[in-house]
Amino acid sequence: MTVLVAPNLQATTRFQVTLGRDLATVKNSRELQDYLQKNPAELLVVIAPEIELDEALQIAKLERIDKAVSVILVRQRLEVAILTKAMQAGVREVVAADDAEELLAAVKRSRLATSEQYKKSKAATEAPTTLAKTALIFAAKGGVGKTTLAINLAEALALEGDKSVCLIDLDLQFGDIAVALQLEPTKNLSAAIRMKGNLDDAGVRSLLVQYRPNLHILLAPMEPADVEFISADLVDKVIRSLRKQFDFVVIDSPPAITDFILKAFDQADEYLLMTTMEVPSVKNLKVTLETLQAIGMPEQKVNVIVNRSTAKVGMSIADVQRTVGTPIRAAIPESNIIPNLLNQGKTAVGENQRHPVSKAFIGLAHFLRGEDEHAHEHRGLFGRRSK
Repeated sequence: MTVLVAPNLQATTRFQVTLGRDLATVKNSRELQDYLQKNPAELLVVIAPEIELDEALQIAKLERIDKAVSVILVRQRLEVAILTKAMQAGVREVVAADDAEELLAAVKRSRLATSEQYKKSKAATEAPTTLAKTALIFAAKGGVGKTTLAINLAEALALEGDKSVCLIDLDLQFGDIAVALQLEPTKNLSAAIRMKGNLDDAGVRSLLVQYRPNLHILLAPMEPADVEFISADLVDKVIRSLRKQFDFVVIDSPPAITDFILKAFDQADEYLLMTTMEVPSVKNLKVTLETLQAIGMPEQKVNVIVNRSTAKVGMSIADVQRTVGTPIRAAIPESNIIPNLLNQGKTAVGENQRHPVSKAFIGLAHFLRGEDEHAHEHRGLFGRRSK
């Protein structure tokens, strides 16, 4: 099947007339990355003329496409400058928007060429690497319980002894996981700076601290000065490596959408967006949802988590859902068990799995494992998620 990158229904419909109704469609480069990750046998991408040239060229440069997928660029006008830039970016062919016959011919040529390349690549490669199911925990406001959710969710995922879990502290300046679990930060992300030029999977593995036999943690830098040397590309490379080495990855993020957090969003399978039931927190959640939508993050990955859901603050979970317009994936009740255990360097899940708070964390772990398939069909506590 061919996948079309087009920003709207009108553009999609026009291409369906030429290429067929079974044409797979995405709206932007982020949706394309997600689609290609889930469909590794895809051989051909067609980019509609409505996509700006800079974005189209960036799509062609994506590592995944460079290795296995052909790109056909459709433009309103064929100019020498556009053709030159396109070929430099790795585009296979550039076709005029009004030449349906040439587009069909280009598609046929590309399929023939890339199908042989794909067969050779597939035969030369061992079984494809299974990437870790990855959850990114985010809130635009501090103090809502991100780190508490991160460490308890990682602990809950690790309850299955045959599954390996990695917890990443990406709050590079103010990360609290080492303090919360009373870990000696003998190893952390700062060491990756020295290995930047030749950081391989073994090098990434050497950055981790073992917390349980099947739970490892990548701690945030201890020296604030190190943060400026940690680039978005380095963060991206580290996450990619860890996704190959573990069954589950949980990412605790800072309360800000930065370049390196956008890399984490791109790689995450699920976004766990947190709020408490205070008006400022809910307002920040709504802004976060609107921001993610504006930059093209897949809506189907969004999961709203309400923390301290039983607090008597004059707002209900239903009020939160009406305000943000998104179903609630999970509600975590308020309890003194959390601060009490954190002061001891322990987790609720690790100490008492029958406690209501622990059950909420374990329920989220079931969801990430895919055991709650009905919930994964985009249902929240109050019904089906709107599309």
